Amino acid sequence: MLPVPATLPLQTLPSWPAVPDPTALQLLTVTLFIPLAITAVVALFVLGPGWRTKGE
Repeated sequence: MLPVPATLPLQTLPSWPAVPDPTALQLLTVTLFIPLAITAVVALFVLGPGWRTKGE
């Protein structure tokens, strides 16, 4: 079994520039850091009003 769907082309199209392999930091940014940042912002908007009224 292939690790990616067979319909996904894995080579660069002719006459297009070659695509460099992503670094570990780039992969972590896309798969971990950006989703965590979005989650933190949403959690702040949802939980923030409750924290503000609890302190007053």
